[in-house]
Amino acid sequence: MSETRRAIPLGVKPPTSHTTPYTLSRLQTVPPTYRKKSNWYREKMDTLVDNDTQDLHWPLSMPESRHLLEAIFPDHGIYKRNNQREPIEQWQQFPSCQGKNAEKDIAGFFNDVLRAAAEVIGGFNVRRKWHANGATAPLKGSDANRKPDFILLPLSILDLSRELDWRDVIVFGEMKSKNTTDTLRKSYIEGAGKTALLLYAQDGRHSAPYLRMLGHYIVLTFFDRGGSLSTAAFDIHDNPDFFLHILLGISTAPIETIGFDETVFWDRDDKKKKVLVAWKGSSSEDDKGNPTVSLEQLIFISDTLHSCGTTVWAGSMKDPTSPTAQRQIVVKDSWIDPLRKFTEGSMLAKLNDANVEGVPRLIHEQQVQGPHPLRAEMKVNMSTHFLRRLVSQSGGRQYQLRVLSRLLTEPLGIQIMAFSSLVQLLIAFLDYVQIHKDAIVKAKVLHRDISLLNLLLVIWDASRGDSHRLDFLDHLPPETCEHLQAKIQEIPYRGFLADWGYAVPIDVPQTEAYTTPEPEGPSTSPSTPHHDAPPTSPISPPNTSTSVDNSVPIRIPVPSEGTDRVAYIALSELKDVHEIMLSMGRDPLPDRSQPSGTWSWMATELVMAGAAKPITHTAGHDLESLFYVLLGICVLFDEPHRPKPEVKLAECFDVYFNTFEPSLLKTTTIQSKMGWSYNIIQHISPYFRPLVPLLNVLRERIVLPMDFVDDSFRSDSPITHDEMSQALCSLNDQFWVPHASPAHAKEPADYNSDHDVRSIASEPDGSSELSDASQSAHTP
Repeated sequence: MSETRRAIPLGVKPPTSHTTPYTLSRLQTVPPTYRKKSNWYREKMDTLVDNDTQDLHWPLSMPESRHLLEAIFPDHGIYKRNNQREPIEQWQQFPSCQGKNAEKDIAGFFNDVLRAAAEVIGGFNVRRKWHANGATAPLKGSDANRKPDFILLPLSILDLSRELDWRDVIVFGEMKSKNTTDTLRKSYIEGAGKTALLLYAQDGRHSAPYLRMLGHYIVLTFFDRGGSLSTAAFDIHDNPDFFLHILLGISTAPIETIGFDETVFWDRDDKKKKVLVAWKGSSSEDDKGNPTVSLEQLIFISDTLHSCGTTVWAGSMKDPTSPTAQRQIVVKDSWIDPLRKFTEGSMLAKLNDANVEGVPRLIHEQQVQGPHPLRAEMKVNMSTHFLRRLVSQSGGRQYQLRVLSRLLTEPLGIQIMAFSSLVQLLIAFLDYVQIHKDAIVKAKVLHRDISLLNLLLVIWDASRGDSHRLDFLDHLPPETCEHLQAKIQEIPYRGFLADWGYAVPIDVPQTEAYTTPEPEGPSTSPSTPHHDAPPTSPISPPNTSTSVDNSVPIRIPVPSEGTDRVAYIALSELKDVHEIMLSMGRDPLPDRSQPSGTWSWMATELVMAGAAKPITHTAGHDLESLFYVLLGICVLFDEPHRPKPEVKLAECFDVYFNTFEPSLLKTTTIQSKMGWSYNIIQHISPYFRPLVPLLNVLRERIVLPMDFVDDSFRSDSPITHDEMSQALCSLNDQFWVPHASPAHAKEPADYNSDHDVRSIASEPDGSSELSDASQSAHTP
């Protein structure tokens, strides 16, 4: 790992003093390579985790705890409490939760109980074993040096002398010497941070149980993309049935019950990882005839514990135009908010139908199905509401309502950080401006989420007849235009605008805007925003209103017709028997949503927006974000392929562009003459100095006119696409010299592929416990 490798901190929620419709649980805004390692350390990470999880955690009562366990881990055939027998007063050989070998003793005790239960009860095989190896040496697979006290591993991992990896772990646990309010809280925060690492390391997993031993009390917590639920703390001596239920449940349950996605599996015959799709256009199938796509490489995995949990793979399938060729595609799984009015696939369909160049081509979009928590034989669209509705009394507690979507697109791009010359960087940004304009003019779609990770490069191949977007040259003299056009044709990469998950259709092309509706009454708190808030908003079911806008679409079977129909019900009426059903891909589109963005690159007016300050999200806001990304790249790198060292990044980039909370510091610094010169321009390396005049022009046009008067944001007319294109056309000959990529440098699209495409607990022959479970998977 190079000294510039940087880890990803968790997102946090906005402070309660800032009433804003946005939350901070978003995808990363900066790749892991450029994160501060210190953000993963306990003193920083635990604070972030605490802020991110506190409103979404459900501490359950004892009756609720029993009800949840009975639903998730049915004990029939495993353990039945004998009410005629005297209760066990003390577990024999229960170790102390303190001392030098306490972790090892607890793991050994768990294994002894499992062996005894298997001998006495029968009916199950112990295929997993508890270990304490992670308590002394940090697990690999992340940039964090975190050590779980005890871990559950599959028996296929026999060599414990090697370094263990977070990808090997099925369940982990922590222990404290006693059960107090303080140890309960601290152990929860510690576990939440380590669960984030676990999910970050396992690309085929969406949730995870977490076990705590607080003295002789046991607590089980379930983390998923919607929040978390914790059982009450039970004394294992007074409640031996409860202890056995938890231990046997998590140690023997099918892996899909404890968070693994059975539609992502290892194909033993092909020795490849694959994903099931419901699309009949795939020419590859699993052993049950279900369509599959091969996964070649993990491109991206989100580090946020809750929210979207996006995972992106590079995949392949047979090219229908050739008997031997493979078609390279992108597979993207995201936990999306069903209250969102538009899916990414629906927006891509509009863009593709309007022939907008430089955007992903939609192949297929679907909801992902998995086993129902109560009826494993029944496949349902996966949703975070099922787990909550297993608890008898939800009590209006908050969580993030999410459903899992799967999107297939092409082509495969690489991150803008792969640029090799200044001109390639500028041409790519000219492409982004033109793509953004075409999306509005041709398809009437506004992107609304411009960030560093959404700006890509794609290979241009003249032999394929790919067209180049050269409209920005039209205003130049003919001789200059001809000269530049010839040189641009030689550039191997062009700009590609990705991630349209927050895009919306617009109705007013002349203003390139759409208006945010006024909230219907004040928000009860910053954690319970208007129902049309962005998809990371926690869900607080409304007490009334059953209108479509405040409701969830569910599937209603129509047996007489052999089809389904969609009905809308209020969030408060959503139950575990309801299956959420969204319009996907080219299905008809419903209504629109609210503004969006990512904190590090978000336009100033959007950062200042609140529930009481409805605004209009315009194209100008996205162009402002493009300026911030270009500026951020100039202070992130010393030259192509060479990021600044850690100490230099801490002086500028980390302060203004690596942020996880709403802040106007970047804007006020850029506006200030002293701040711009001393805090920004001074940190631009000699290689990027030729861009300073361009940055000055964009600063003067975009940021300097901003003001705050009479409790209201004000600015002169926002910059237009044509004005920004003209400013970016500073293509002097000195900018065309490319920098060769160092031999040891990774391709940006591979920036976090330490997480190679593999299954958990893979054995030397390519088999795994996950692949065994996947045999029962079927296509939605």
